[in-house]
Amino acid sequence: MSVEVWTFLFVTISFMLYLYIGWRSRVRDSEGFFVASRGVPPIANGAATAADWMSAASFISMAGLISFLGYDGSIYLMGWTGGYVLLALLLAPYRRKFGKYTVPDFVGDRYYSNIARIVAAIAAIFVSLTYVAGQMRGVGIVFSRAFCKLMWVRVS
Repeated sequence: MSVEVWTFLFVTISFMLYLYIGWRSRVRDSEGFFVASRGVPPIANGAATAADWMSAASFISMAGLISFLGYDGSIYLMGWTGGYVLLALLLAPYRRKFGKYTVPDFVGDRYYSNIARIVAAIAAIFVSLTYVAGQMRGVGIVFSRAFCKLMWVRVS
């Protein structure tokens, strides 16, 4: 079989597997959606958090900063990591103890203000869109390098 057929089979089987996992993992209430019915062990939750931190946006950009700035770039890496851990340690336990699922709900109820809730929601949306833009750019760079290399090998 040709490379195109193998690629099509691999992508199709992977996609069908993802659809099956999504269908089997569906939830029916908001608690199951937001906190996975409290069924995720701490090690798996920590691994998911670490995987999120080591994503394309942070990993590629931090490697680029250190490559471009040298040792001075490591300051950004330590600040990014420290800030991530600090946010997780200072916000997550209180949000959970407070019984809220989202940061805007927590901030709004904690400070008895709908304005604070709106500001927190706008900040969360802004941060999410900025992060996703970096993720997509990083994934695009990685895939362009991989596919250009693959096409070059195929043409040669």
